[in-house]
Amino acid sequence: MLLMGLGLTLGAAVGLGMLLGPAIPGLPWLVAVGLVKLTLAGSLGLIGAGAVLRRLAIRAEQREAMLPPVDDRRES
Repeated sequence: MLLMGLGLTLGAAVGLGMLLGPAIPGLPWLVAVGLVKLTLAGSLGLIGAGAVLRRLAIRAEQREAMLPPVDDRRES
């Protein structure tokens, strides 16, 4: 959840920055566009990584819930 929240915050900050205009004066517009694209790609990467980690955590919890209690397991 932390990674997804961080990605969402970063994406919202970039979107707000695009609405307000150039945030770094003196920076060529081509470089600014490249930085915005890279930042949005990083934001999407954070959201995706957070979603994958959350899915893996849920899967691990489900796997543990399906196992019998430790006392009932047979030793081989």
